[in-house]
Amino acid sequence: MTRRDDRDRGEVSTQVILVVPVIVLLLVLAIQAALVFHSGAVAGAAASRGASTAAGAEFAGMVAAVSGVRAASDTVTELGAELATTPTVTMVDGVVTFTVEVRVPRVAPFFSATVTRVVIEPLERTTTEADR
Repeated sequence: MTRRDDRDRGEVSTQVILVVPVIVLLLVLAIQAALVFHSGAVAGAAASRGASTAAGAEFAGMVAAVSGVRAASDTVTELGAELATTPTVTMVDGVVTFTVEVRVPRVAPFFSATVTRVVIEPLERTTTEADR
């Protein structure tokens, strides 16, 4: 019986050395994927809020765009993320297009450094009772 124990000696150590790095790699990749999804959700929420603010602003044009950018920036900050670039707003043919790009915290390579979300929303039009 002692001979058999001698042959098995060190087998567990070899298995641990081979398996632990794979488990750690999978854990790091799962964390990075969660960070990418979180950053995407933050970018989507910020783009949606910015587009809603810009589309619903009382005065169309530059004031609406600035208020939308401020709302999107505040949303990103409140949700604990970081903007990669200043949000962009375009207002063409009664439609607001709002783009937000958020940085993704890096834990593992092979993932994108930023996440971009675009929201398109119609401009709100106010009419008087007489114009109905």
